[in-house]
Amino acid sequence: MRWLSRVCVSVCLAVILSFSSAGAAELGLVGESWKGDLPQIIESHRAIRVLVVYNRTNFFMKEGVMRGLEADMMRAYEEHLAKVYKKELVRLVFLPVPMEELFPALLDGRGDIAAAALTVTDTRSREAAFAEPYRTGVREIVVGGVRSRAVNEPGDLSGRKVSVLGGSSYAEHLAELNVRLGEQGHAPVRIKTADPYLATEDLLEMAARGMTPYTVADHFLAELWQKVFPRLRLYSDATLSQGGKLAWAVRKDCPELRRSLSGFAATVREGTLLGNMFFKRYYENDDFISDPTTEVEIGKLMPMAKLFQEYAKQYDFDWLKIAAMAYQESRFDMNRKSLAGAVGVMQIKPSTAAGPPVGIEDVLTLENNIHAGVKYLRFLVDNYFADVAPTARMNFALAAYNAGPNRIIQVRKRAVEMGLDPKRWFGNCEWAAFDLIGRETTGYVAHVQMYYAAYKGSEEILLKRRGAR
Repeated sequence: MRWLSRVCVSVCLAVILSFSSAGAAELGLVGESWKGDLPQIIESHRAIRVLVVYNRTNFFMKEGVMRGLEADMMRAYEEHLAKVYKKELVRLVFLPVPMEELFPALLDGRGDIAAAALTVTDTRSREAAFAEPYRTGVREIVVGGVRSRAVNEPGDLSGRKVSVLGGSSYAEHLAELNVRLGEQGHAPVRIKTADPYLATEDLLEMAARGMTPYTVADHFLAELWQKVFPRLRLYSDATLSQGGKLAWAVRKDCPELRRSLSGFAATVREGTLLGNMFFKRYYENDDFISDPTTEVEIGKLMPMAKLFQEYAKQYDFDWLKIAAMAYQESRFDMNRKSLAGAVGVMQIKPSTAAGPPVGIEDVLTLENNIHAGVKYLRFLVDNYFADVAPTARMNFALAAYNAGPNRIIQVRKRAVEMGLDPKRWFGNCEWAAFDLIGRETTGYVAHVQMYYAAYKGSEEILLKRRGAR
């Protein structure tokens, strides 16, 4: 897999420094909770902390450079401030957070600007202050895939499952729809809060591949993604919200910062950069994921489920994470071989399996192959990544399984050089890996996460089918 998924969102507030904007010495300044308006920020020589949500449109890293619509706009804003304040350098840092953490982090003083293609809503406006919009006329529409029943109006979602990000305007508008449905005596929409590692782009992709029945997206984003995934079904008549405005948010006690952003917004209001950048920077990545939950793939998985469960339990892993990894490696195909000589379902090389510390011969047999792959993964976790955050160990081990442990040691050193946290993968070392190795390893870890989310949601069905055999 060769594209960097929005699956890559940091669980915590990961401090990501733009080299053109801030140096590692400012980690102490951006890592603390602090509140102040623009004049205080400038006078105290603090970095302006921009809270962003990592995804494939607005904020990502490529070849060591912060990219995306919001990243480019904020860098232009940085240059704008430098001219206004006649400073040689006005520093700016990006802090990626999950969507549901965006406003809490802003209000707590862990950031100064929220920049994530935010729709202005009544609820958000009660909490924060928005600058003048840089895009208007936005409609939020229901989106499904070829397996989805048609939706002619929002009310048709009654009783149906819709996956959206927690903290998004889509979740807010679905909740408002449920109030109206309740008043009319109809069943509510079954709102499913998506894994915080996912982004709206991922949910659109999952809808196109039948991995989720419905989601919601801004109309222009859905229209762009339909060009990439023709199986997406856009229900334009099922409009949850229309006339929406996209703008940057600040705390209400920052009127000068809001005024400054409003003046700058007038210079970038047209917004046509979004479409141009979206396809220039994503359409080139043509190795898109396939759906691991189809009947064909489930048919491949079920004979192996018992082995995944047995060895995952023996080495203390979630068996569905191992299954997701096997799908990423080989599509559950024992006949698949890599150019490096890796064999079968979990794509482990015979020499790696036979040598210490694994010591398992004949990985051409399914059970030995799975046993060897899981045992090697356990070795990577215990011997190379015991010092990282417990929730991140599996991510590092997956990266090492893909690129080799010595390469990931280099990645962690590179992360330190880049001002990133060497003990966290998403939002930190993944970017160092992208800079040092390229897309393959970052995409590998991200896709395992996506497949795992799909399996987790289908676990009950999978187990029932396994029991029926």
